[in-house]
Amino acid sequence: MTGDHRLGIGDFAVPALLAFAQIIGTWLLTAGTDQPLERGRWTVAVAAILGCNAALIWRRIAPAPVLAATLVLGAAGIVAVDTTEALAGGVADGVALFSLAVHRDRRQAMIGCIAAYAVMSVAFAPVREGTAALLTNGILDAAAYIAITALGQLRRQHKARRRDLAARLAAEERERRDAAGAERERLARDLHDVAGHHLSAVVVHTTAASRIDDPDLTGRALTSAADTGRDVLKALSRLVDVVGGPESGDGRLDTLLPPLCQGLTRLGVPVSLSVEGTRRLRPQVANAAYRIVQEALTNAMRYAQGAAVSVDVRHGSENVEVVVRNGKPPEEIPIPAMGGGRGIAGMRERADSLGGTLTAGPDEDTGGWVVRAVLPHSPSTGRGPGWPEVLDGATLGVCVALPAVLAFAPPDAFLRGWPVGAAALAMVAIIGRALPLWWRRRAPSTVLASLIVIDCVWAVLAGLAGSETMLTLLFFGSAATMVAVSSVGCHARQGVPTWPAPLVAGVPGGVAFAAAAALDHPTGPLEMTVLGVIAWVFAVLVLLPFWAWGRAIAARRAQWETDALETMAARTGEAVVAERHRIAMGLRATVLKHTARLVRAAEDGMASAETDAQKALADVAEHARAALTDMRALLDALQEEKSAETAN
Repeated sequence: MTGDHRLGIGDFAVPALLAFAQIIGTWLLTAGTDQPLERGRWTVAVAAILGCNAALIWRRIAPAPVLAATLVLGAAGIVAVDTTEALAGGVADGVALFSLAVHRDRRQAMIGCIAAYAVMSVAFAPVREGTAALLTNGILDAAAYIAITALGQLRRQHKARRRDLAARLAAEERERRDAAGAERERLARDLHDVAGHHLSAVVVHTTAASRIDDPDLTGRALTSAADTGRDVLKALSRLVDVVGGPESGDGRLDTLLPPLCQGLTRLGVPVSLSVEGTRRLRPQVANAAYRIVQEALTNAMRYAQGAAVSVDVRHGSENVEVVVRNGKPPEEIPIPAMGGGRGIAGMRERADSLGGTLTAGPDEDTGGWVVRAVLPHSPSTGRGPGWPEVLDGATLGVCVALPAVLAFAPPDAFLRGWPVGAAALAMVAIIGRALPLWWRRRAPSTVLASLIVIDCVWAVLAGLAGSETMLTLLFFGSAATMVAVSSVGCHARQGVPTWPAPLVAGVPGGVAFAAAAALDHPTGPLEMTVLGVIAWVFAVLVLLPFWAWGRAIAARRAQWETDALETMAARTGEAVVAERHRIAMGLRATVLKHTARLVRAAEDGMASAETDAQKALADVAEHARAALTDMRALLDALQEEKSAETAN
C-alpha cells in the first residue's frame, strides 16, 4: 500500500465499532465478578482501548508502525489493569497484524506475527494464574496469530491475483482491438484484390464488346461476365464465412473445435479433428487451446495452401495436449516466408501464461509444419508449503490442542489421573480425529464423512462403555466438525451439492447427546430418539452458519475470477466475428446486390436476341461500375476507421 492512500469511511468505522465492542465486552466481563474494576482501572482500560483503535485508523497507510503502537498500548493496558477479564489489549493488535500481512511481504508479516505473540505473551504472563493457564492460552494465542498472518497473506495474494487479472483484461482489450483492426485490414485487402480485380475486368470487357458489333464477341463477354460475377459472389461469401471464436461456454474442446474446423473445411481446407477423452477445462485453458488451434489453422491455410491439416487433442490426467500438423503443400503453389513470427509468439505467450509449453517447427514426418501445445489443467502452485498450508496447520493445531488442553491441563482437567496408557490412547484418538482436516481443501466431502463416522463410532462406544468423560471429550472437539462443514461449502467441486453437509454433520451430535442423556437418566428407546432428534436440530442450527460462510467465500471467488476469465476468453473472438458481420452486412447491402444483378443481366442477355444482348452488356457494365463504386466507398470507410484508431 502506498503512502498516498486516502482515508475512507472504513478506516474510521472499523476502529470505532471495535472500540465500542471492547468497552461493552469489558463491562460485561467485569461487572459481575468478585473484583469489578474501580474508576482508576476503568479509566486506564478505556484509554488503552481508545488509543489502540485510534492507531488502527492508519493501518493501511503504515501497518508496521500501527502494529507497534497497538502492541505497546495494549500491553501497557493489560499490565496496568491487571486482569484478563478486561479487553484492554490483545484485540486491536490482531487487526493491525492482519493489515500488516495484507499490505506487506512475507518477511515483514512473519516478523510482525512473532513480535505480536512475544509482546502479548509477556504482557499476559503476570495476570494469568498458573502454568496451565499460561500453557493453554500460549498454544491458542500462537495458533491465532499464525492464522491471522496466514489469512492476511492469503488476502494479499488474492488482491495480487485481481490486479493481475485486471492487467490481463486490459491486455485482452488491446488484443481485441488489434484483432478487429487486423481482421478489418485483411477483409479490405482481400476485398480489393478479389472483387476489385474481377469487377474491373468485367467493366473493361463489356465496354469493349459493346463498341464492336460482333454477336460472337458479345456472347463471350456475357458468358465471361456471368462466370466472373459468380466467382465474385462466391469469393465475397467465403471472405466473411469463418468461425470467429469460442461460442460454447462449457469449456469442452470436443464442442468448441468442430465448428472451427468445419468452417475452414467449407473454405476448401481439408481439416481432420481427433479428440481423445473429454473434460471440462478451466475457461482460460479452453480459450488458450482454442486460440492456439485457430492461429495454427490460419497459418496452415496461409502458408500451406492445399495441404491436409490434422488437429489432435489428448486429455491427460494433469494436462491437455493440442497438436496441429499440416502436410507439405503442392509443389506448384509458392510458399511465402513465415513472416515476423507474431502468430507463433502469441501462441507461446498464451501457453506460458498458464504454465504450459508450446513448440512450433518443421515436421520431419510429413515435410510440413507442426504446432504442439501442452496446457496444464490446474494452475501451478509452486514448490513447498504456502500460506494455505500454514492456515491448515494452524487450524489442525487448534482442533488438536483445544480438547487436549481442556482434558489434561489443570485445574479443570477431566482426564487428570488417568493411567499413562489410557491418556496416550486418548491423545492418539484426539489427534487421529482431527488429522483428516489436513486434506480439507482437496477432499472436503471425504474429510467430513470420515469425521462423521469417527464421531458416531466414538459416541456409540462411549455410551456402551458408560464413559461420560469420553463423551465430554467428543463435545470439546466439535470445532473440527465446524471446520469440515465450512470446508465443504467452500472447496467442494463445482456441481456437487453442499447443502446436506450441516444436516449429516449434526448426526453425531444427536447420537452423543442421546448417549449422554441415557447415562445420566436411563430412558427408553423412544425418549432417547426424541432427545437425539432435538440435539440433532440444535447441532444443525450451530453448523449452518459455518456452511453458509464457506458458500459465501466460494461464491465470491467464483464471481470475480471465473466470470472475468470467461469474459476475457470471448472478447477477441467476438470482436473478429463482429467485424466480419459488419462488413458482411455492408457487402450484402451494396456490392453483393449489384454483383447478383450483374450475373442475372448477363444470363438474361445470353438467352435473348442480339439487340437485347447489346442492352444486357450495358446493364452488366452499369452494375459492375455500381459495385465498384460501392466497394470503394466501403474501403474508404474502413481506411477512415483505421486512421481514427491510429490517431486515438
